[in-house]
Amino acid sequence: SGDSHARSQNEMSMPLLIHAFSAGLVAPPAGTLIVGGGPAGLATAIALAKRGYKKVEVLDRLPPPPAVDDTAWSDTARFYLIGIGGRGQNALRKIGAWDAIEPFTQPVAGRKDWAPGSGVDGGVLTVRADRPPSNVIQRDRLVSCLLAESRSLGITVRHEVDVASVRWEGGEAVLTCRPCGEEACQLEEAVEGRAAAAAPPASGGEYELRAPFLVASDGVRRTVAAAVEAADRERRWALPGRRFKVTRFEDTSVRVYKTVPFRPPEDWRGDINYSARTAKANFDALPAPGGDYCGVLLIEPEDELTQGLPDVPSARRYFDDLLPMFSPHISDESLQAVIDKPTSRLPQFRYAGPRLHHRNTALLGDAVHSVKPYFGLGVNAAFEDVAALGQALDDSPDLPNALRAFSAKRAGEARVLVQLSRSFDLGGWRSFAFFIGPLILDGIFHGVAPSLFAPNTLAMLQKPHLSFARVRWRKRLDRTIQLAVLAAAATAAGRLAAV
Repeated sequence: SGDSHARSQNEMSMPLLIHAFSAGLVAPPAGTLIVGGGPAGLATAIALAKRGYKKVEVLDRLPPPPAVDDTAWSDTARFYLIGIGGRGQNALRKIGAWDAIEPFTQPVAGRKDWAPGSGVDGGVLTVRADRPPSNVIQRDRLVSCLLAESRSLGITVRHEVDVASVRWEGGEAVLTCRPCGEEACQLEEAVEGRAAAAAPPASGGEYELRAPFLVASDGVRRTVAAAVEAADRERRWALPGRRFKVTRFEDTSVRVYKTVPFRPPEDWRGDINYSARTAKANFDALPAPGGDYCGVLLIEPEDELTQGLPDVPSARRYFDDLLPMFSPHISDESLQAVIDKPTSRLPQFRYAGPRLHHRNTALLGDAVHSVKPYFGLGVNAAFEDVAALGQALDDSPDLPNALRAFSAKRAGEARVLVQLSRSFDLGGWRSFAFFIGPLILDGIFHGVAPSLFAPNTLAMLQKPHLSFARVRWRKRLDRTIQLAVLAAAATAAGRLAAV
């Protein structure tokens, strides 16, 4: 009901009301630098500002996004859509940023999916009543919302600043920075009181910034993580497995993607995630505020669309054959845009550990865990990282203890998140053994005995109250019992056959 929802929101907001009076609140340092002005970096800045941190500065390599109410957001194909699920929403409420984001999102209550081989009318609609809807927003508009909230709190955000290197001297992190124009930043992306001692030069050379507290949220660039890794390699002695490192996994199921905007017909629901799976591609479409949809088409690098289609009629034949349920709703103008736009690559599976801090520095978000965006876990887990850092600052007597508590809470989660997500994307026979087969088993056993067997892994990962480690433990237990039941059934069937 509305009253219970209001009570829930009030309960989530209570920590924000008592931060200033918490006996365990870490005293704000003289200055804080945050590397990375994406969703996690700006959410961190907001969380710190709401805890009384006055000298918070965010550094980001890219230019600022359009304002939250800019007409640019009506161009659906221009921006990547992401879903903020229950995990992300809960974390953003704890951070105190959800109210700044929610008005610009589109709720999604369920999914309609076309399985391989199903016809145009073969889509299956599933509306999830067991969890709150996800809220969809353009990734850059999410940044714009958080940027506006940050500025309203007095946070300094510097754009087009590249952090070239990091070192630690005494109790400070020292960042070597340089201006990074939009063109230079985009080229590099294609390849893969303020804490500042002085204001940066208007253009040209490098300069240094110093801070007693540093938060790294610089995404897949990982300048800070690389510096921590290098610093740990220079340590003369460390317990086995205790040196910080970034673990990278080989991509055994390489896919590229193109975004495909379309306008669904009037009789289609506008609060549904539409998807289709075929032998050669996967298509997943989310609604944008305003009624349009934008789909992500995952294809192999050798696909004919990747290699280049000559004209709109060729593209129309391609989509008529591949996605006949969507093709009539894709305009010729959109098809031309699909032809013209180059394919994009997905991030690799990586995680950092076994700790997520170094001296006075915390690492979070994509800087410590990156996954392919199939199941909406990346940004949601990043917001959970931010909320966990805030909780650690609330519960600890000083910054070193807070950073250790944060690492203990989230390092294992980063590792398990990436390992689980990668198990869904192994490709070939391993996809059936570790993903499709277990989904089938879970569907059968949970359907027969829901009080004994949990839902499938994907459904459990969306439950905000369950840690990733808890989900993995529970599914291992389920799998053990399932295999035991199947073995017993097979033995009994064999004995009956022998009689």
